[in-house]
Formats: sequence, structure tokens, C-alpha cells
Amino acid sequence: MPLSAAVSGLDPRSTTPVSDLSETGCFVHTDEPLDIGSTIELRFNAFPEEPVLFHSQGRVVRHAVDGEPSGMGVEFVELSDSARDVLHKIFLRDEAYRQSRRLAKTDDALRTHGLVARVLDDDDEDDAGNGDES
Repeated sequence: MPLSAAVSGLDPRSTTPVSDLSETGCFVHTDEPLDIGSTIELRFNAFPEEPVLFHSQGRVVRHAVDGEPSGMGVEFVELSDSARDVLHKIFLRDEAYRQSRRLAKTDDALRTHGLVARVLDDDDEDDAGNGDES
């Protein structure tokens, strides 16, 4: 699930992408990572259709290594109950979305590709009503 966050210590006029969200932290994508050990505030809105604000303090615990996108790993510090609830809602919605995508890919009964609609004339409706297939 793509998220963008406002992060204290970075440009206050913009947001930055966040990935690898978990109950313990996330990865903040930035070309200018803050020093390891820095304390930051992290804010983002989850679910644009029903905005829910996530707000937490975090601590920079690592920088990206070769082969990873540039950025920093952030560990959440003292998550409030409301922040923990928002995380759980994000995880539940993300899992429901993934399940629906998996189901749609694997269950032929749910596929609608290639179906063709046709208008029934009066004779077809009569045949459909009594089970005749003439």
C-alpha cells in the first residue's frame, strides 16, 4: 500500500514515500537520510476515502545499503494506542485487498473477461422461463 508521510527534519513542504510498514517501524525513502539515532515525528493519512491520521515519534536506526532505494529505517518509539489502532486498520485493509486480488485471479467464477451480453427476444425469454432449449 503506497503511503507518503511528512517527516520532521526533512523538507516540511513535501511528503516522502514510506514502505515496509510494520508494527515496529517503516522505511522512509529520501535522498537525504537523517543521522542514525535522530528522533523524528512521522505523520501520514491512511485511506484517502476515509482519512485516518497516523502520528508517531520514531528513531532512525539504519541507512539504506547498496541495492536498496535511498532512505532510512525508522523504529517507532512509544506508539500510542490510537497509532497502534491505525496500524492495525491499515494491515487489515491491506490484507483484505490482497485476498480479493488473489481470489479474483484464481476463481474463474469471478472473472468477467470475455463475457458477451446479448438482447433476448421474446422467444428466447419464453424458452428460458420453461427450461426448453430448442
